[in-house]
Amino acid sequence: MPFVGRGPELETMEAVWAAVRRGSRHVVFLGGEPGAGKTRLAAEIAHALHPHDVAVLVGSCTRDAGVPYRPFAEMLDRLFSSAAVGTLTDLVADDSASELMRLSAHVARHRPEGQHLTEPMTEDRGELFDAVSDFLRLLSADRPLALVVEDLHWAKPPTLALFEHVARSCTDIPLLVLATFRTTVPDRSEDILQRVADLHRLEGVRRLDLDGLDTEAITTFLHLRSRVSLDTARASAPLLRDRTGGNPFFLRELWGDLERRGGVDALRSCDRVPATIGDTLQQRLKGLTTQALSVLETAAILGDSFDLATITAAADADGVVTTAALDEAEAVGLLEVVEPDSGTYAFVHSLVRQAVIEALGAARRVLLHARAAQALTLRGTDPTLVPRIASHYLAAQVLGYTPQALEAASEAARLAEHSLAHEDAAMWFERAAGLPQSDPSPRAALLLAAGGNHMRGGDFARARDIFRELTGSADPVVRLAAATGFENATWRPGLADPRASELLTAAIADSGLDEDDPRYVRATSSLARALVFAGDPERAHQVGTASLDAARHLGDEETVLAALEANLWLNTGPDRAEEQIARGTEVCRFAKRLRDPERLGSGAYFRASAAYTLGLPDVLDDAMADAQRAEAGSQPIFSYVAGCMLQGRAFAHGDFVSAERRAERLLELGDRFGGDRTEGPYGMQKFMINRETGGLEQVRAHVTGQETFDGQWVPGLLALYTELGREAGIERALRHLMSRDLDARVHGAQWPMELAFMVDAALALGDRAAARSLRRLLTAWAGKNLLAGVFSALFGSADRYLARIAAVLGENGAAEAHFMVATRMDERMGSTVHLAETVAHHALFAASHGEAERAATLAGSARGLAASIGQQRVLALLGPLEVLAHPDALSDREVAVLRLLAQGLSNREIGLHLYISGNTAANHVRSILDKTGAANRTQAAVYAVDRGLL
Repeated sequence: MPFVGRGPELETMEAVWAAVRRGSRHVVFLGGEPGAGKTRLAAEIAHALHPHDVAVLVGSCTRDAGVPYRPFAEMLDRLFSSAAVGTLTDLVADDSASELMRLSAHVARHRPEGQHLTEPMTEDRGELFDAVSDFLRLLSADRPLALVVEDLHWAKPPTLALFEHVARSCTDIPLLVLATFRTTVPDRSEDILQRVADLHRLEGVRRLDLDGLDTEAITTFLHLRSRVSLDTARASAPLLRDRTGGNPFFLRELWGDLERRGGVDALRSCDRVPATIGDTLQQRLKGLTTQALSVLETAAILGDSFDLATITAAADADGVVTTAALDEAEAVGLLEVVEPDSGTYAFVHSLVRQAVIEALGAARRVLLHARAAQALTLRGTDPTLVPRIASHYLAAQVLGYTPQALEAASEAARLAEHSLAHEDAAMWFERAAGLPQSDPSPRAALLLAAGGNHMRGGDFARARDIFRELTGSADPVVRLAAATGFENATWRPGLADPRASELLTAAIADSGLDEDDPRYVRATSSLARALVFAGDPERAHQVGTASLDAARHLGDEETVLAALEANLWLNTGPDRAEEQIARGTEVCRFAKRLRDPERLGSGAYFRASAAYTLGLPDVLDDAMADAQRAEAGSQPIFSYVAGCMLQGRAFAHGDFVSAERRAERLLELGDRFGGDRTEGPYGMQKFMINRETGGLEQVRAHVTGQETFDGQWVPGLLALYTELGREAGIERALRHLMSRDLDARVHGAQWPMELAFMVDAALALGDRAAARSLRRLLTAWAGKNLLAGVFSALFGSADRYLARIAAVLGENGAAEAHFMVATRMDERMGSTVHLAETVAHHALFAASHGEAERAATLAGSARGLAASIGQQRVLALLGPLEVLAHPDALSDREVAVLRLLAQGLSNREIGLHLYISGNTAANHVRSILDKTGAANRTQAAVYAVDRGLL
């Protein structure tokens, strides 16, 4: 078919390519209905680039079973297999080649002579993903690179994860990523559309949706294809546009049929003109001989493409008959020869194959799957065929192929597991386990493996379902493994399910294992953590300490690391923060040595939480770096944890736009956790942002203070009442919360947040009794920061709250001391949000004791900080301290600078007092001199005295 139309899309791609040549990564998603011309447009773009010294790599996804990361594996296979041996040595000379071997065995052909590839030892998917992105960097070092990924709507989760990693990590290289996907049902993928939307927020990412060809393009097509005159083509184009909607594939196929029946005359007769693509294809299929249709049906089961040897082996006909059948199908436009030398054929479009399959009866389809499996098995031990063989045998197992299906599916699962394609591995293990088996032991092993891979892939809900089922096994060792797995799939998404400790307690007691058996020790470590979630910290500490001692005695590093990780949960109070840092550091050190990203993520999170609590920014930075190492390509849960840390940091720095954007991204990421959702943390992140930026005003009219507490998280409702000034609601909610046994709640992850909200409420009411009671609980955080959840809510220095309580209780000396501690803490942490709030409350405290000058200076500092980040909450808090207009249009900040200047302070000293840089202070001084007409600092000081500003 001549390539016509698509002028706007080609113009866009020219602009994109110009940007790529300047050295940046661009991603273009080509969307549209089947037959819209996505593949043709991508091919035209690729062909246009190839002669200009551009490396073009092409890979496709398929609805059929295939190797993990299929499009990337195809790209590497074609590149390394087509190049002469050893010519790509520079691209695979380092250790990352071992990771690339997970995707393509042809990498080995290009290793430097004498160097042998070692088997990858890590389970860190991030290292595989980094190896791919590093390889692309090397490949694009001396020329631009283009990747074409076809049919992304059929991509499996591991492929999508790698695709997203490349898009995010290769932004600074000359790379074009062109991906096609279907946007209509039944192939429309909501997951793909969500990923496209996620990536669309990145710079250099765009989406092009292809509409039908217009009449001008159709006119050109008819003229070029059939050599009809332009006038005739122009007259026929509207009719064809109406019949086909401008769909290029339908247009080509319909016109091909019409040409065989008279061309334009046949179109105008309106007789037997197919109404849909399906009608067109069915007419051709009906015209085939019985033998040709039989061979075509076999081909459709084999896949979108197939080779002559395989189709001959699978078809119920000899080679001569099969070849004749293929020629017949090619003649009517159903098949095309792709590679004549290798005898490779392909359906002209996936819609053709789909039409053939849909017409097959169920029994016939099962039989053809069996023949396909047998034919593919004859091709030898090529591991890339294993998933296809497994899929065919699974479809044919009702004919007695259960043993073959079990073997092939198990092998496909192991291959996926080796490639760190956890989601694919879980699917294959489950399919294998679902086959009829007389011995329950193999099934249990398959399900345990499926549960573990579901967990690593982030589907904790499915993992728990599998493990819970296996806790009913007759085998006590299986029950122990299942109970341990259930606990792991429970704590990772942060669920407090008492069944975890109950299942583990029973399984450990019934296991019959020696206490020095590593499986026993790991199970007791899990039990310790489960007891924390079950609300039994004392027993948790006993069990956890014993399990860690036992693990160290065994000397097995994996077991020690498992025990260390579980024991992290035993030391979460503010008084154990230093111990938590030490324990977290040890976990990270072990995890790095053993290349265990899961436990590196755990250690990094606890270390970061403790570092924030203690106010150690350098340790926090180091822990966050470890968290990001763990999340790169690892389990989605660690991507979520690392993202929460970054979101919390953006919030504390006052970058509310980034904080909100990250919160939205985290909510979308949480959607991938199966049944475990993340709306709760998201809601808190949004509340904290809206609280500071004035966004809560949007709900003021809907909040009365009389809302029922049923089904509500009352601490959050109390915080809302406090910010909106609903006194009746504050009193009700605070009384409700204070009536609980607060001492029993101090070990909860949300306790610091509840405590902060209750203190805010008590101070808003001036409730001295409540404030005094809460101070007893808050004192544990003196000299520390308050943090709740997975960095979902950061409150800065606890001493700010202690200072305000002391002020309400009339303890002025204590209040002043706490304010100074809080100021130093918030300043050390670089937290603009919390520093502004601390200084603002300090200003209010000074004003309440007649220290007008000091209050004005502090208020100016707080106002400057808050105004710089749009912190409306603090600006509103400073409202009572607003002063009359200053002379000569001096701003509040300039007056604050002038007062300090008049005291003889240098620009650097002024900056230290006002929490600004010395350069900023110097700028303010220059502005003061301009506005007041003072020639120097001395005259400015005289001006301040004369105007009564001191």
